[in-house]
Amino acid sequence: MYTDSHNHTSQFSADAAMTAPELLAAAKRRGLDAVVITEHYEMDYPHEIDKELMFNIDEYFTSFSAWKKILPAGLRLFSGIELGYQPHLSATFDRLAASYPFDSIIMSDHLFNRKDPYYFRDCYSKPKSEVYAGYISELTDMVLSCSNFDIVGHYDYIARYAPYENPTVKYRDLPESFDRFLSAVVQKGKSLEINTRSISKFLANGIMDAWPDKEIIRRYLALGGSRVTLGSDSHDTSTLGCYFEETAAYLKECGITDLTTYAARKEIRTPII
Repeated sequence: MYTDSHNHTSQFSADAAMTAPELLAAAKRRGLDAVVITEHYEMDYPHEIDKELMFNIDEYFTSFSAWKKILPAGLRLFSGIELGYQPHLSATFDRLAASYPFDSIIMSDHLFNRKDPYYFRDCYSKPKSEVYAGYISELTDMVLSCSNFDIVGHYDYIARYAPYENPTVKYRDLPESFDRFLSAVVQKGKSLEINTRSISKFLANGIMDAWPDKEIIRRYLALGGSRVTLGSDSHDTSTLGCYFEETAAYLKECGITDLTTYAARKEIRTPII
């Protein structure tokens, strides 16, 4: 039984295509134990888009109470938010997180050099190792400067839209950058998200080496890390819990013994069977 800790709905995330009732019904069909609805919260987003990636948190919790009343039997629902990191927002996000009763908070970096690679492909004009090292360095700054969150979102976001022949992120290509990043995650007691949306995108593009680099996971363990969270980053119903069984088995091979989720900001460990 799995908890999908990263999902978005069309009511509160402008780039999502599923309603909360659709999400809950799909999660039940998928056989998930629980889902977390983690809507985008991107303050000062640098690109002009049709709808801002922000939402009214009070309205979210009003809707969340209504969603709990329509939960399919046997499915659990947790509240969450995905905060979009920028250096000047660290203190703001720490205060925001302390002001609301979220179960789970993801801190993600959707920007590289202050621009989103989804829109700004010019960032990939430089060599892969240089671009990835720069992004991982920004993630390290994020982890060290922010405190009031639980999960480090998709550390491989920079690879999703990369045009390189093999865009996957490897420890051997930037060991020093990863050592600083993973040490920061361990130091701050945060959970490392394995985002299966990245896996599904790689596979869809014919990249069979799609799973997280084993060297990254093993180095994380060697540095004292133990918290790992699964999230599908679903924006529609087709990807809920996507590749969870395969990813959990893969993580177990790497030495991860359990998965970490959160309720009322307290961690829950579930053994990988």
